[in-house]
Amino acid sequence: MELRHLRYFVTIAEEQSFRRAAGRLHVSQSPLSRQMKDLEDEMGVELFAPEGRGIKLTAAGKVFAERARSILGSVDTAIEEAKGIAEGRLGTVVIGFETGTTFVGALLSLVAALRRRTPRVGLQLVPMSSLEQWTALRQGTITFGYGAYAPSDDSLGHLEMSRDRLGVLLSSEHRLARLGKIRLRDLENERVLLQPRHLYPRLHADIIMAARAQGATLHVTAEVLDLEALLALVVIGDAITFLTEKFWEPASQASLMWRPVEDLHINLSEFVTWRVEDADTPVVRALLESAREVSPFPQGTADRTRSSKARPRRKCS
Repeated sequence: MELRHLRYFVTIAEEQSFRRAAGRLHVSQSPLSRQMKDLEDEMGVELFAPEGRGIKLTAAGKVFAERARSILGSVDTAIEEAKGIAEGRLGTVVIGFETGTTFVGALLSLVAALRRRTPRVGLQLVPMSSLEQWTALRQGTITFGYGAYAPSDDSLGHLEMSRDRLGVLLSSEHRLARLGKIRLRDLENERVLLQPRHLYPRLHADIIMAARAQGATLHVTAEVLDLEALLALVVIGDAITFLTEKFWEPASQASLMWRPVEDLHINLSEFVTWRVEDADTPVVRALLESAREVSPFPQGTADRTRSSKARPRRKCS
């Protein structure tokens, strides 16, 4: 039994006439009748009974017609789903992201652009560090990564999505808020909170090195994983932290203020990352088109794939 036999049978059942069904199917009536006789012989039941100049379904034929319609519907759905996944219109995209990038980074704009291109694709966001993202990309457990580090692995491509100056975030009641200018030496006696070193090793190193270059020693008194908890400690004036200027607007709603540090020259970038060998798959292609639409940087300088020989710039997280 083949699918075409089911399609022929369902059409005959709907038309209740071999002649009309043959016309609808664009086949000759005699071969159609022969195939239905073969189907009845294979099943060992009569599916049709004569009625006037036409035919009607037997009791067995009615049950079989119901099941055949269901089978054909499932097959059509399966075909459409397979085509949708192959064309990048269906399926689920898993994006690994670093904490702190969702509400104030370019990630939301990227996701919105992707949604416009592929409205039926499911999205799953999984928090993980850049290092964890790179491992997950190589293993194929995520489709895209979004984080603060650019990979140096040639098997991973990346696109820069944002670049922001690092400064200090503090309570509006903090003594430093009254200074006209803040320098690294002004921070020597302050309690500094940062997110964990193992997640952002280059950020820790660059801040400490920048301070030492200015003859200052910073005291990182705690590492706080949860960004909201870290900001809460800063709000009450218990400590200060380093974040980028884009945190100013949301932070200002919580009695916090962002100030530049005159002699601290560190920019933090955010990158989307993907596996180079997947770049031509429909869903990754849609993600890349969305990322390039959102990225404010020229593609020639922001986009890094296997063909790029340029040494990656050092970025902090």
